[in-house]
Parts: sequence; structure tokens; C-alpha cells
Amino acid sequence: MKLAIISDTHGIFRPDWTTHITGCDYLIHAGDINSRACYEKLKAIGVPLLAVRGNCDLGSWAQFLPEVLQIRLGGKMFYIVHNKFDLPFDLTDADFVIFGHTHQFETSERYGKIFLNPGSAGQPRGEHAGMAILTLHEDTHEIRHISL
Repeated sequence: MKLAIISDTHGIFRPDWTTHITGCDYLIHAGDINSRACYEKLKAIGVPLLAVRGNCDLGSWAQFLPEVLQIRLGGKMFYIVHNKFDLPFDLTDADFVIFGHTHQFETSERYGKIFLNPGSAGQPRGEHAGMAILTLHEDTHEIRHISL
């Protein structure tokens, strides 16, 4: 299973993202989409979109987005949130924790759980915009950071 992971697009949609997203099983957005127009363009890519609400996702278009999404994909349990400080206390069953908010790529393993921030696809803080591709294999995984 292959997952495209982006965050912090802040109303920006770059068509070159689709090169990396097309062919993935899911597109995960870790919040701060920022506009209905950007949300609709992400949905129109044709890859199932899983998104959470960030602190800049305001208005009626974003009200249905959950603050925390817990979902099983490829046999693994994912927790998706915009700000990792908004995670539920009990992550016992989590395999992967996906978050955004800082606009900087980060990946680490703690207590047998993989934490991943893809960085900002729209407004980087640092050198460049970025996203991640997470590939789940039977017993392993691969994270590829993509500079945009």
C-alpha cells in the first residue's frame, strides 16, 4: 500500500503534486488546507482523500473534518492530527502517527510507533516545500521525503 502524505498547503494547490500522488492508494492531508477551493482540487485528483482539520481550516467547508482521525490502512493503525500536541493520550494501538503544523519534515520512531510530519507542501519554513510517500510492505515500511 502506498500513501501520499501532505500538510499545510494553506490554500495553495500545485499541479506538480499530482505526479507524486497519482498511483497512491490514499492521499492523507494533515491539516491547514485553508480553503474550499484547495480541498476540492485535492479531491479531484482521484485518489481517496483522508484529511483532518488544522488551526487555519475555518468556515463551513471545514466543519466536517475531524480534529483527530483514527483509521486502519494496510493492516496498520494510523492516528492523523494537525498538531501532535492534540493527540489523544492513549496511543497504545497506533502504528503510525501523522501530523503537520510545524511546516518541517520530521520522522522518528518512539515506543514502536512511527511519527511522521511531511513538512509543508504549500508554505515551507526552511529550504523548500515537501511531502512524503509512505509505502507499507508486509512487515516493513519505507518513507520517502519529496522536495517540491
